[in-house]
Order: sequence, then structure tokens, then C-alpha cells
Amino acid sequence: MNWRTIPFDPARLPPPTLLKLAVAFCAVVGICDVLTITLFLSGGPTPGLVRWTLFPDFLVFHAGSRAVLEGHAATVYGFESFTRLFNAVFGDRLLEHVGFRPYLYPPQWLILTLPLALVPVATSYGLFMGLTAALAAALNARRDWVAWLAALTSPAALWTMMSGQNTFLNVALFYGGLRFVIDRRPILGGVLLGLISCKPQLWVLVPVVLLVGREWRALASTMATAALLIVVSSLVFGPAIWSAYLDFVREAASERMVTMMFVVVGDYMTTFLAAARLIGVPPLPAQAIHVVFAAGAVVGASVVARRRPWTDAHVAAFAAATLLISPYNIVYDMLFAMPAAAMLFRRRAAEGFLPGEPLFYAGLWLCPSLIVKLNQHHLPIAPVLIVILLGLACLTAVGPPKSAIPARA
Repeated sequence: MNWRTIPFDPARLPPPTLLKLAVAFCAVVGICDVLTITLFLSGGPTPGLVRWTLFPDFLVFHAGSRAVLEGHAATVYGFESFTRLFNAVFGDRLLEHVGFRPYLYPPQWLILTLPLALVPVATSYGLFMGLTAALAAALNARRDWVAWLAALTSPAALWTMMSGQNTFLNVALFYGGLRFVIDRRPILGGVLLGLISCKPQLWVLVPVVLLVGREWRALASTMATAALLIVVSSLVFGPAIWSAYLDFVREAASERMVTMMFVVVGDYMTTFLAAARLIGVPPLPAQAIHVVFAAGAVVGASVVARRRPWTDAHVAAFAAATLLISPYNIVYDMLFAMPAAAMLFRRRAAEGFLPGEPLFYAGLWLCPSLIVKLNQHHLPIAPVLIVILLGLACLTAVGPPKSAIPARA
């Protein structure tokens, strides 16, 4: 049978029908996510998950802020010293003491998170997650609330909440900043994009696409914001903290620490570096493989950035390329791709899917729920899905729109 004529191929359904099916699909997934996070935070049984410490990554943020406020900033950028501090502060919350828990964020992030330590950790977690999710909604839902609601109900959002990570904030700044650039408010957009420098691996592509896209005012605003954060952190903590951080980065890049990182969180990673290691590639060739795909992502994003005017498809390409550059993305970082996937789905539904393409989006959406198990069985599919997303986004961005995009299902 010709695969293009398979009667149940979703790509052949009318766009309104596909959008309604997508809404129903996201609603079902969202209900499951709400149930899971409720059971997780209340201490109940978590279907499909091994019980683990409540929001462990947020505990890292809180411990770092607390160390600074209590005058122990020197302990933050030491692998052993911060791990000891972490166990001492949160030993009663951990299922067991951890042997490796570094603070992997630059001093700019300490500036933004200092208020977290002023209130108890549970209250602080609730405020942090609520405010960052609200900011993401305020900056993104105003234009396309359907796409944002879909992203909010994705399994990747569930992982973000269980980990207590800052991915909602990163989504808010990245998509909101690029939207302001597209809407000809480049200074404000550049400020938002500059704040992402607090997580450098997600910021590194931003100056490149702004430069290639000749968005000069946004580029200047972005660089100025990033520089201002460095200056403020140096004034608040003293220049020595940057020296300590740079020493920490050099040590983190050593083979011993890279191996330790992979041993501890390799099953949760979504990069080509991790994928290569998981299927048995030695460390140096694995790094080379990752560099090749990262370079390809930069080239793809640069080609797209040159095509004007920018659209949602451009933003989707930039987001997917960003995820391919960093070697240490974790499962919760997949939330960074979900608004891109939702926007691209809407556009592709109007212009015409490739055969089987809707099934790809469903697989990408469910991927965060499957990554850990698949990685444990040496089937790392996450980076492959991101490459496909980048390819579809680039294909859409460089071609002219073929029809109007339906506003909602």
C-alpha cells in the first residue's frame, strides 16, 4: 500500500478537525499532569514515577541564595562545599544525602534569586513557580492563548514543576523578547532577551540571530542588559565571586566532572552529547558529534534569521536550535520547545502537513514523559525530535505563507 494513501493518516484531516483533536489531546494530557503534580506535592502515589525529593532544583536555588544572605558566598562555587551545604540545609527534606549537587548558575542568577531565601522554602517555591508561570502567560498568552495553554499542560511543564526549575521564566523571556522584537519594540525585547544570560546556554544563540537578522537596537539592548547584570553582581558580591565562578566553570569542564555529571543525570539529558554516550560512544567522539549538530543548528538558525520579516516559524527555529547547542539540557528544558511546537502546528495545519507530521508533534509532546525510560534502554530520541522540529521550522520560515492560520479550534 502506498504510505501516502493510508486512510488514517492525520495529515489528511481538515485543519479545523486537526486543531480540535489537538485541543482534546492536550486537555487529556493536561488532566493527567495536574493529577500527577497534585499527588507529587501532597506525598501521594505518583503513577509512572519513582518517588523522589520534592522540587530538588529549586532547593539548589534556595540554598545558594541562603548561603549568600548568611555570609557564605564562598561556598556556592565549590563542588564539595556546596554539596555539603545543600545536605546540611535540606537534609530533612532529602530522601537521602546527595553526593554531587553543584550550583551551576552564574552570579547574575544569584542576584535575581536572593529574595527566595527571605521566606520558607515551600512558600518560596510556590511563589517562584506561580510568578514565573504568570509572567510567561502575560508575555505569550496575550497573542495566542491556545498555544500557551497547550504548552502549560504539556508533560514538560509537569517536569518543570516537579524539579522546581526556571524554565517558565526562560520561556517568558525568550518568546516574549522575540515577540517584542518582531512587533518593532526592539529595546524592550532586547532587555528581556538579555536577562536570559542568567542561563548562558540558552542565551548564546540570541546575539547571533540578532546580529545576522540586523536587529541592531535589540542586539545593543541585549548586550547592555547582560553587561549590566555582570556589573551589578560584581558590585553586590565583589569581583572575587566572578573569579570563583570562572574557576568553577573550568573545573566543571574537566573530564572528571563531565563524567560525574553524566553518571548522575545522564538518564534525564536530552542532548546529542548524552545520546552518544548512552549508546556507547566514547567521551571525545561524543563531544565531536554534539559539536557537529550544534554547529548545524547555528547555521540553520542563521539562515532563517536572514529571511525577513520574522514570523512565529522563525521563533520556533531559534528555540529548537537553542536546545541543540547546549550539551547539558535536562528533560524539563523540553518545555522550551513546546510553544514552538504549538505555533508551528497551527501554521503547518493551515499550509499543509507532510504525511505523518501530526504524529510527530504528538510524539514530541509526550516525549518528556518517556525520556528517562528510553534513555535507560539506550534509546535517546529527544535530540532527534528536536532536529526534526528545527527542520520543519526552517522549512516553514523560508517559504511564503500559503493561507491564513486558523485563530482557534
